[in-house]
Amino acid sequence: MGKTIEVPKTSLVVLCGSAGCGKSSFAQRHFRPTQVVSSDYCRALIADDEENMAVSHRAFKVFRLIIDQRLALGRLTVADSTALTARARRELIALGRKHDFQLVLVVFDLPLQVCMARNLSRARKVPEGIILSHRRMLDRALEKIGEEDFDRIYILSGEEKESARVKIVPLPVEMPLSGPFDIIGDVHGCCDELETLLEKLGYRRIDNSYSHPAGRTAIFLGDLGDRGPRCLDSINLVMDMVSSGSALYVPGNHCRKLHAYFTGRKIKVAHGLEKTLAELNGISPPERERLTGRFMEMYGGAQPYLILDGGRLVVSHAGIRENMIGRLSRRVREFCLFGDTNGEVTGEGLPVRLDWASRYRGKALVVYGHTPVREAEFRNNTINIDQGCVMGGRLTALRYPEREIVQVEAGDVYYSRGEAGAGRPVYTPKAPENTGISP
Repeated sequence: MGKTIEVPKTSLVVLCGSAGCGKSSFAQRHFRPTQVVSSDYCRALIADDEENMAVSHRAFKVFRLIIDQRLALGRLTVADSTALTARARRELIALGRKHDFQLVLVVFDLPLQVCMARNLSRARKVPEGIILSHRRMLDRALEKIGEEDFDRIYILSGEEKESARVKIVPLPVEMPLSGPFDIIGDVHGCCDELETLLEKLGYRRIDNSYSHPAGRTAIFLGDLGDRGPRCLDSINLVMDMVSSGSALYVPGNHCRKLHAYFTGRKIKVAHGLEKTLAELNGISPPERERLTGRFMEMYGGAQPYLILDGGRLVVSHAGIRENMIGRLSRRVREFCLFGDTNGEVTGEGLPVRLDWASRYRGKALVVYGHTPVREAEFRNNTINIDQGCVMGGRLTALRYPEREIVQVEAGDVYYSRGEAGAGRPVYTPKAPENTGISP
């Protein structure tokens, strides 16, 4: 069995290798003709001659334009050129990142003699000096190619090239689950309310975990701790449910900050993290070590959003634009954690959040939280189920596919907006207008 090259279905595949290495024949064997964009063919398109190097500059404009247009439509694309210079690869990386595509690099590291022999057998022969130059360029590229911004890199020798197989795979955010689900908004350490909500939803506690007798699955939208009175209990409860298979989890921005703390990064302890850390300091070192390890494992295996029920449902902590669904990149991850921001910050150092849901026109129902709103209302096939429980509001669940809202009232105001920024008023959950409130 040869090496398997896994290609997520929204990928830009970059082929890299010298003339005579078999890139084009590899592309023809493993991909549909319409998926392959060849720099040689682009020369022929504009000059009727693949060998007319005088038009290469124009041909590569066409090459990049076709790739750009395919990615804009969400089409898997294979870039068939030598891609031996760092600049050429950077240009292709920029195109992939522009469209939030996965970037897969396949390097053909064939011996010089093999490339020379293959070149002699071709109808269109490349001068030997060019192949020698390509080999030197490939050797330089191999020294640092692992540092480039590709999501997956495969390096094939001659034997591996012949036996390799390409497998088109779904993105890790796609899950073959159709529900029924109970999607739960930001918990923020409100474990009493979470336990009450789970019981109201029909979940039963067995040993250390909750499960539903009818097989329903809970989905937690992140921000499990910080601000509330039982941060570690909330985190442990969710970890127990995830590990037992009765729950799914997508991380929130507060989850990422706790993860950063556990990894030793220098962070600002504010906006509720101080409460989680105070609880951590109150438990024994073995307990702390165990919780840290379990949280790191859960967070490390989590995806920024999940596509469920055959694409009819998407869950994310802070939401997602319709053109990001089915794509995965650093920008998509940031959006799912922080929502639509414009680079500005509030007086408390929090990002200014824009109302992305007002412009959403996607077919999938997007369920999210992150920015507390007073009422859980469907807007443009989205719903925000963060009703600010930790600020004296409610903890909300959305039953899916029933689209039924289930809530429990907060037992107290555990965290006021004044704690996030001096002089700001306490959250008032029952005011009539449905305006966003920045936590």
